[in-house]
Amino acid sequence: MLNDNVAYKTKSALNQDGEQTSRLMLVLRTPPCEYNQCTMCGFDNNAGKNIRLQNIQRQYQNGIVGEDFSDIRRIDFPTAGSFYNDRELSPESRNYLFSEVSQLPVDSVMVETRVDYLTEEKIRESKSYLREDQNIELAIGLESADDNIRNKVLRKGLSKKGFERFADICANTDSSLLAYILIKSPTLSEAGAVEDAVQTADYVYKIANERGIKARVAFKPMFIPENTELEKLYLSGEYQLPKLWTTVEIVKRTTELAGYQPNSIFVGMFDEGLSGDRFSSNCGNCNSEVVEALKRFNGNQDLSELERLSCECKTEWGQEVRGESK
Repeated sequence: MLNDNVAYKTKSALNQDGEQTSRLMLVLRTPPCEYNQCTMCGFDNNAGKNIRLQNIQRQYQNGIVGEDFSDIRRIDFPTAGSFYNDRELSPESRNYLFSEVSQLPVDSVMVETRVDYLTEEKIRESKSYLREDQNIELAIGLESADDNIRNKVLRKGLSKKGFERFADICANTDSSLLAYILIKSPTLSEAGAVEDAVQTADYVYKIANERGIKARVAFKPMFIPENTELEKLYLSGEYQLPKLWTTVEIVKRTTELAGYQPNSIFVGMFDEGLSGDRFSSNCGNCNSEVVEALKRFNGNQDLSELERLSCECKTEWGQEVRGESK
């Protein structure tokens, strides 16, 4: 049962500036997303209608109580919608969180928002509560660089000009950029999913490098949240989840991009508590091995283990991606 005073909490491996460390993620329970049109988003399932400052304070305190921060260098605050929408999370709540983070031995704090609600003034206000040695990483759900996939299939309501304005705000406020990239949107095959994700990462690095900002890409293999348009497609058999091999291939190809920034890939392994048991998989024999290898990659950014992964189902996946008959 959801509790207005408890944030969903998880800890996972992270690579920060080449160092293997951890992040603490507190998925804050906030009012529903005001936009709420994306076909695959399940964060509304975690929303609360009457969240106030005191609820955010309790969610934060309950989240960090007893936590050992000796190996945590980043704290993440995903919400049900946008961190910088004042009607979803009040300025007082934001300021409280940043003030509290300034007391933690972390290097950075990650927040997610649509560009519609983001201004340089808001970022500068947030930074005024942090220590000088702490950074803000601004995250946005780009999902795909393909306009049709992003806005017709996924209904993100985000133009490339909007994403580039988001990058400009990062540059002008000395903030880092995190772009979420979805793996295997509806209408895409496994091969198409690989091409779309890698091309999107290439676009993110291009925009970031042009502006001289640090960028991270967070690949999100599709999962099926309840009460979404995606769930309807999945239950009707019109959509099939991606194979884990597709994510492994995307990671490998992304490191080969000309504009790739070292140690800048993160793979989200269904850790927001929204997926149930409907997430990306291979066969029953290798699922856990591949998932654990991807989680370790988040920390060490070492491709060698991913390259050594093998299973009979990988051959079948390879044939499908290459368009070969079975």
